[in-house]
Amino acid sequence: MTDPIEDVRRIWSTVLGAEVQDVDVNFFDAGGHSLLVMVLQEHLEEITGREVAIEDLFEHPTVRAQAALLTDRPATAAPADTALGGRDRSRLLGRSGTTPGGAA
Repeated sequence: MTDPIEDVRRIWSTVLGAEVQDVDVNFFDAGGHSLLVMVLQEHLEEITGREVAIEDLFEHPTVRAQAALLTDRPATAAPADTALGGRDRSRLLGRSGTTPGGAA
């Protein structure tokens, strides 16, 4: 990776099918969904030559944060509240958080 932020931004643009300019936008706000995270994971693993955990992509949901993750540097400009919490992650994966019988 020559410029990690630019490399990740280019991959996002490919995966999302649209040019991504804002390196601090959340993947899901930019049009991504849970199935595209797996495509993103595949592309990131190809350019880095190492495994990238899906969980890490949910916890680092911006271009800047993912570039930092892949280079083992902290993402200084990414807001702290951009990571997806467990409830949001379940909603994105289609799980409502209810159990059979309707209890939450």
